[in-house]
Amino acid sequence: MQQVTIAPNPQIATIFQKWAEDWANEAQGDKKDTANKFHTVYNIAANMFQKGGEVDLQILHALFEDCKQKLENANAMNAKVKAALSEDDPRAKAIIGKITLTANDASHVVRYLGQLLKPSA
Repeated sequence: MQQVTIAPNPQIATIFQKWAEDWANEAQGDKKDTANKFHTVYNIAANMFQKGGEVDLQILHALFEDCKQKLENANAMNAKVKAALSEDDPRAKAIIGKITLTANDASHVVRYLGQLLKPSA
């Protein structure tokens, strides 16, 4: 497995830590559900970018693809929220704001990871 050296990046670490905390709120104890899996993955990513060092290229690629998918799904998710909650405008705005913030964070991560992955392509 090809290793890549990454420098510590507190901004990227903070994004992944925030996502880990969001998923921790959804997790159900010791169950091996999706929320626990994402919480674990994002926690590992946060630690990885906090410390820097040698990282498996496949991990970076998987994080890149995950963030890219978040970006691609954001508009569709916002449209669904608007359609489902058209009567509840404040709630829809709050959910759309969270989706948009996540998409903005994902965009930043995609740009950063794209630069890291470019030399290995």
